[in-house]
Amino acid sequence: MVRKNGVKEKRPSFFKVILPGYSTERLRIPPQFLKHLRKDLCSKATLSLNMSSQCSWNVKVTKTKKDVYFKDGWQEFLNNNSVDEGDFLVFTYEGKMHFSIAVFDRSCCERVDFPNGTFKESIVATSTKRPCGRPRKDNSAADNTAKESAISFKSKFPHYKSTIKKTYCVYSIPTTFYREHLSAGNYEFAFLKISGGNKWYKVKLVPSIQTAFMSKGWAAFARDNQIKVGHVCIFELVKENKMVVHNLTFSGNDQVQAINSI
Repeated sequence: MVRKNGVKEKRPSFFKVILPGYSTERLRIPPQFLKHLRKDLCSKATLSLNMSSQCSWNVKVTKTKKDVYFKDGWQEFLNNNSVDEGDFLVFTYEGKMHFSIAVFDRSCCERVDFPNGTFKESIVATSTKRPCGRPRKDNSAADNTAKESAISFKSKFPHYKSTIKKTYCVYSIPTTFYREHLSAGNYEFAFLKISGGNKWYKVKLVPSIQTAFMSKGWAAFARDNQIKVGHVCIFELVKENKMVVHNLTFSGNDQVQAINSI
């Protein structure tokens, strides 16, 4: 929007923080912000990333007596773009129920990289446009093998399975696992080792309301061990705050060798 005098008009905006433990099935639009939507408010909204106007998601808008929410399609937006607990989202209203969204992670910097068409298998896509990226390769055989390996994985140690959503910044430990096995120790660091490797990586643990995030050291561990977004990994707690990580998603012979070594 541009004013007649050529000065760019500031668009209304609001922010939301994705807090641990809170439902991600819907998001409430701040009541004070609704004054900007009075003329446009309807049953659907369009969301797009601030970094790419070519990608969009349709979400259902639901109303109660006092509040308005993004609902159906909102969780899909979060999953498709690997939005994690602790991320800070800024919504800018572009008019006609279209919102552009800037995503800031725990580094306090705006994210500029997003999965190139990599989705969780549990997601049923309902967006009108496919998120930007190269055409997705047919990895169904590798995906199925990784899934079967995760299901058949057995260990005497506590462990959990996770589909990696971020490798460059932080990684969130599942709330239930953290409460049962790590919270009592109040650890400042965790030590990670890839299955079959010798090197232990020291990773900073940042406590949150109900869980903890792996921050400094996680990106180096993921990079050195070729852990990428979309990979299926098992985190095995072998001693106190030491975890062996099994990466079940590889390609070709590497995948077969990794699975056979478990």
